[in-house]
Amino acid sequence: MKKPVVICVDDEPTVLDSLKVELRRGLSGQCLIEIAESGEETLELLEELLQDDYEVALVIADYIMPGLKGDELLHQIHDRSPRTINIMLSGQADLDAVGRSIKYANLYRFISKPWHSADLGLTVSEALQSYHQGQQLESQNAKLKKLYQEVQVLNENLEQQVEERTQQLQVSLREIKELSQMKEDLLHAVSHDLRTPVTGMLMVLKRLQGQTEDTVSFDRSILNRMVSSSERQLQLLDMLLETHLGDMRGLKLNLGHHGLQGLVAELVQDLEPILQSNQATLINLVPADLPSLMIDRLQISRIYENLITNALKHNSPGICITLRTVLEPPFVRCLVQDDGNGMDQAQCDHLFERYSQGPNRIRRSVGIGLGLYLCRQIVQGHGGAIRATSAPGQGLKVCFSLPIAP
Repeated sequence: MKKPVVICVDDEPTVLDSLKVELRRGLSGQCLIEIAESGEETLELLEELLQDDYEVALVIADYIMPGLKGDELLHQIHDRSPRTINIMLSGQADLDAVGRSIKYANLYRFISKPWHSADLGLTVSEALQSYHQGQQLESQNAKLKKLYQEVQVLNENLEQQVEERTQQLQVSLREIKELSQMKEDLLHAVSHDLRTPVTGMLMVLKRLQGQTEDTVSFDRSILNRMVSSSERQLQLLDMLLETHLGDMRGLKLNLGHHGLQGLVAELVQDLEPILQSNQATLINLVPADLPSLMIDRLQISRIYENLITNALKHNSPGICITLRTVLEPPFVRCLVQDDGNGMDQAQCDHLFERYSQGPNRIRRSVGIGLGLYLCRQIVQGHGGAIRATSAPGQGLKVCFSLPIAP
């Protein structure tokens, strides 16, 4: 890095020699010291230094010189190098010259001849310190400006991501509402349409049963009505089966080589707002050096999401959830544990059944118990197993196994 330069300007060589000696002694090699005997020579020297990428930190110029006077010189120096500190040195400068230098050359100080060495040294030292502080401030301002621009770009990207995510959520919400309506329609069909033909058929059969003859006869219209009722029941049962198969098709696995640590880290980041709203702490101890797994990345993410949100829903705010893994080839054992209310083992044994309502824990949501059942379906689809262990007051630990990629 090149040293900053101090230029001394005076038409008297003895004065220049004295300045050079005192500055060398006072600055101790911190700056390069250049001299010039006229304003014109100074401007040429300044241009050469600037072209060679030197920083001209300070100019000390006499006022009375042949040709270009000191105040005019400092004015031109300030125009070409605004950061340079200017000091006027003279015994004959008038107040007008000093005023012009202050106004047009940003004059730092006026020193009268003959100068006092201590005063000169202190003035030069303070001037250089002011120059360096100005440089630092300019550098910091440039960094702040760059950071501000980067923040603006990040904000724009974030706004775009939020908008895209909002659109995705709106689409998902619309799909969820459609599915919910389909389920309501199906439940209505089961509870009303299936009950009606079964009830009617049962009444007919009981009436026939009430006849005393060994051989029972009845009109063909009754037979037709019973056949029609049976066909209606079959149609409703087919509808239930199609719905169930649709759910199963939704669990079709797209297996591939995936790392568990990255998957869990992304999910935890997505769940951060929910964790914060529940004042919950999540400790992610899933290591980065696990072997690659042969899994459906989306479905395994659903398992973790179900288990974490289930712990939040059924416990008071402020719980701690810990995620860990144990390597047990050819599987990786994954553990999700909370320090909540817990339950007895009998409840744990039924936790993953369809429509299980779960333990007698603090209920802060309403559901029909498909979330944990879905977890079991996904794990079993990967060739693994899932189970839960707990005791009242000791939290819940869920363990499931996933296959290591060959």
